[in-house]
Amino acid sequence: MNTKPGASLSKHMDEALLREISRAYLLPFFSGASIDSASVSSTSSDSTVAFVDPQTIGFKVNRADNYRLQFRRDQPFAQKTDPARETRVIEAYVSVLERMSDELKGPLKADLLSTFQRRVVAEAAAESGGGARLLEVIDQMARWATRLYEGSPIASAIGIDPEISGTKALPLSDIAKEDFFAVLSNGFDTMLTLSKHLNFAGHIVLDATPSAKGYCPWRHSAIAAWTSGGKGRVAVILNRLGEILIFRDGQLLFARRSGNWHFLTHWPIIRQMGVPKDEDIREAIYETALDASFARTGACLGVIAAGSTKLAEAMIANTDLLSEGDSDKAKAIARIVNGKKFHELDRTLRQELAAIDGATVIDHEGSVIAVGAILKIKGGSTGGGRTAAAKQLATLGLGVKISQDGGISGYRRKTSGEPTGVRTAFKVML
Repeated sequence: MNTKPGASLSKHMDEALLREISRAYLLPFFSGASIDSASVSSTSSDSTVAFVDPQTIGFKVNRADNYRLQFRRDQPFAQKTDPARETRVIEAYVSVLERMSDELKGPLKADLLSTFQRRVVAEAAAESGGGARLLEVIDQMARWATRLYEGSPIASAIGIDPEISGTKALPLSDIAKEDFFAVLSNGFDTMLTLSKHLNFAGHIVLDATPSAKGYCPWRHSAIAAWTSGGKGRVAVILNRLGEILIFRDGQLLFARRSGNWHFLTHWPIIRQMGVPKDEDIREAIYETALDASFARTGACLGVIAAGSTKLAEAMIANTDLLSEGDSDKAKAIARIVNGKKFHELDRTLRQELAAIDGATVIDHEGSVIAVGAILKIKGGSTGGGRTAAAKQLATLGLGVKISQDGGISGYRRKTSGEPTGVRTAFKVML
């Protein structure tokens, strides 16, 4: 990782101030992360942001700072080839702070920090030099999120394409003032496009591809796919829940939910599942978790490790087992699944099955064991029904809970050398 060439070595960021700001504004981007209580020494030859090890990133604001804070998480961070990498966000965070460092010492500190996170999001998601323009689009979506159009919340999508030309007579700052502009796209498969200078270019209708693979909610997969079709494309979506989603390189990178920004790093989460070994199945589980999260249906998913199928069947009510259940639900779902593996099912079907009350349980090869299963939970479980069910399933492999407010938690059984039980494997948007 690096800092801007020629960055001033005369400035310094007070360590206590950086720690205070980082705990308040950096940590919320990354579920399950922490900042070490002690810093490590650093010299002016050290980069402002650098890997210490796969699970630790060191950072400081100015090259002249003689310390670096250490930011860590249980799951490994994404590497530099991954578009959804944490270092990209931390570099943007450091860059924004470096420009604000003098002002943060004065009376405007609180005002500056109140708008801080959105600046980091724009800087991290945009092409170099494009942060201010992306911020303008984000702020426009935030304004629309507070309004209604004919009594209904506004849903919209705007794409910035650096390779197209727009009409200089129709800059976003002017045309967005018109009520009609807010409802010219649906946020799913239609989108307004702007040039890199935010001049209006046009309206596009995208191929609806809700069954496509990808690290994004399936409802927005057409727009996500658009961002991978040209260099530097970024799309910003406002949905009817008032959430703002930012896509780049075919992936969902940021989501603002309930007023808080979250950064989504995908591949490290998939790696932390532990089971199953098949990456196609892991990706299908992760995609379904994202789909359930943004559909706000809630879900509970479980993967049973090799050799534990009989124990899983003892945990599940017989009427829910697709192989032998005699209930109408089990018979109907068995007919729908039709012997296919979980990752072979249409993505929309996976999301609909996961939305059924109860747990969706598969084995390590992807075979669907049960859908909407009621589990026999051990006494003393805490944290709500879905949490208890996910932790129970984790004793046999992996359990994933998706809450109705969108947070995703993964649990897995502890490995050899650890005390018996389960541990948190990952957290997303919590």
